Amino acid sequence: MTTAQVFWQWWRLRFRSLVALGLLWCLLNNKLSLSEFALGVLFGAFVLWLTRGFRQERIWLEQEWKAFSLLFEFLKQMVIANFQVARIVLSPKISLRPALFVLPLELDNDVAITALGNMITLTPGTLTIDVAPDRSALFVHCIHTEDVDATRNGIKESFERPLKEVLKCSPKRVS
Repeated sequence: MTTAQVFWQWWRLRFRSLVALGLLWCLLNNKLSLSEFALGVLFGAFVLWLTRGFRQERIWLEQEWKAFSLLFEFLKQMVIANFQVARIVLSPKISLRPALFVLPLELDNDVAITALGNMITLTPGTLTIDVAPDRSALFVHCIHTEDVDATRNGIKESFERPLKEVLKCSPKRVS
């Protein structure tokens, strides 16, 4: 395969990513123009090319609409958590029930586990503390919860299950 063929094959495979990075560039610069979009695509292509050796796993989004659904759910949970944390902070009497719990994982892929940990940490009031050495669980701290099991199940239903569908992670095999 010639260098030109390799280049065009690379470009075709990353077309959606480059379009998304171009739009993100326009959003971050608060300018929606063809030149800004092209600049974002060029920077995105350069960054993707520069980091090609760092990515060990290939992750494919199977159904884009599920990814948007997950993003919407994440943003909804973030807004709800912001109001809950604001209520805790602004209340005259602080009665917290913090919890540190183990969240068993059904994900078997480093990228998906990292995404889940980041989603938990970015949601106000929760923090991913660590990943189990065998990647079977996350250790999560919650600033306030009445029921640890309900919080655990909420994370699994709101974030882990949709992430598993979006990234097409197969369930762990017990050996």
